[in-house]
Amino acid sequence: MQSNSHRDDDLFAKTRYGLRMFKVAIPRLFRQLIAFIGVGAVATAVDYAVFLGVFFFFGIDPILAALAGYAAGGVISYSLTRKHVFKSERSHRSAVLRFMAVMAGGFLLTGYAMRIFVDGLQLAPIVARILTFGVVLVFNFLTHRFFTFGR
Repeated sequence: MQSNSHRDDDLFAKTRYGLRMFKVAIPRLFRQLIAFIGVGAVATAVDYAVFLGVFFFFGIDPILAALAGYAAGGVISYSLTRKHVFKSERSHRSAVLRFMAVMAGGFLLTGYAMRIFVDGLQLAPIVARILTFGVVLVFNFLTHRFFTFGR
């Protein structure tokens, strides 16, 4: 019986034009994306809990509540992302500074997206927050992969 990796080699051995490199890159990228989504789920739970608490219990503006949630989720996200997603060899000092820069970008993107969804499109704050998560997820994954924890 053949191992899975041998079957993968058989599948890609006959390809041409550099497709062989994707055999290694796609599974690694897929694993990173799945781990990033898992870490993101934990950070998002914290983010959304803070958002809901600040918005519903304290009556804070939904845009400010979303920014408070984003900041709280970011604290959780850094250590889990560094350890479980990208397994970075970059120094902690360098990585945390880059992470904070990306978080600042995501923070601004969160504020702008919420403003567009709530004030511009008149969406309910909860719907706007869910849509904003999707926008910021793509931004965060790409910038953390290539800038924060990349080599």
